[in-house]
Amino acid sequence: EDVRDAWSNEERRDEVAAKKTFGALPVMDVDGRVLSQTQAMVTWAGKLTGLYPSDDPWEAAKVDEAINGCTDCTGTLGATMRMPDDEKVAARAALIEEGGRLAMHLGGLEKLAKENAAATATGAIAGDDLTVADLCVWRLVGWLNGGGLDGLPASWINVDSYPALLKLVQMVDAHPKVIEWKGLEINQPFYK
Repeated sequence: EDVRDAWSNEERRDEVAAKKTFGALPVMDVDGRVLSQTQAMVTWAGKLTGLYPSDDPWEAAKVDEAINGCTDCTGTLGATMRMPDDEKVAARAALIEEGGRLAMHLGGLEKLAKENAAATATGAIAGDDLTVADLCVWRLVGWLNGGGLDGLPASWINVDSYPALLKLVQMVDAHPKVIEWKGLEINQPFYK
């Protein structure tokens, strides 16, 4: 069963709460086995699907580095989520200014993508092929650029500010499996 947001379902909230290993989301239940922490879930899914490097420890480490960079971004932005609206907007604006913490994290992801682009022509963040790290960066940029976060202008991550990340997003958007996934009915509210 694919349950995207059981936490918002009042009837399932206690069930989900009992699975929160570290007292927080995300959690994933696979046939009664619970897995938490973004890195663990992404690595598991990547190994299961062949989107995690299995024969190159350096490339695997670069994938992990990018995933952890994405987690740094969400943690930095997450610290603003419970702020009063007036404080939240100002705090987020400061995060994306030059020298701001979120700009610094994205700069690190941009650097990884540029370094790999110098070695390959794909736009991927690690190696030649699509990995779970590319999917993580793609979703992160989509979330940050989506216009749904007060204080973050839509499309503030652009070709002028983060060209390598935009190239990566375009590469992922064009992948046949991503196109297919975005077309699934359950995803339609997010990809119209």
